[in-house]
Amino acid sequence: MRIASKGWVVSAIAVAFAVGMTAAAQEGPAARGSGEDDLALAFEQEAGLTPQEQLGWADEKYTTVVQTREYAARLLAAARQADRPDIVKINCLNNKLMEINAQIQSFEDRRNSLREAIRLNDNDRRMHEYRVLVVVYQKVQSLRMEVEACIGEEMGYVGAPAVTVLQDPNLTPFDFTTVDVPEPLLDRPPHASGFY
Repeated sequence: MRIASKGWVVSAIAVAFAVGMTAAAQEGPAARGSGEDDLALAFEQEAGLTPQEQLGWADEKYTTVVQTREYAARLLAAARQADRPDIVKINCLNNKLMEINAQIQSFEDRRNSLREAIRLNDNDRRMHEYRVLVVVYQKVQSLRMEVEACIGEEMGYVGAPAVTVLQDPNLTPFDFTTVDVPEPLLDRPPHASGFY
């Protein structure tokens, strides 16, 4: 009886494993997140791009990443010149600006490598450099969102907030901030010892 039940358990595990592997294989692109979808779409589109189109894409995106650096630099300058500078915000923006500068340097190097691969007619290297450019561009876009997170919700407001207080005229005019509180009446507890 025990041998037969072990056989059923092993069979059930094998069937569950096979069903799980089939389901995992069928998930495909639908299981990916939106960031991965954008990256996968860029990689799928690269097969149809000519070398000149890839270089044009790189040049177009280079202006975008430089604008991201300028945006972060403007926010950092504004944070430093504020009436009451927030050191946490300044440090966050400074760190993100340094990361963006490093990514831009990488983007420039890869763009030059892409030009070199196109000049040498090296398709494998060209495709590799293009893929790296796509990833670096996505990283810069992510850093832009992190820069916006550094500044917080303050960018959503223009000017100082306005506070309006409505008071019901039927209420008694009493200022509760100036209430006189009487001294508490304290009864001293009895002594615990007769010697005191």
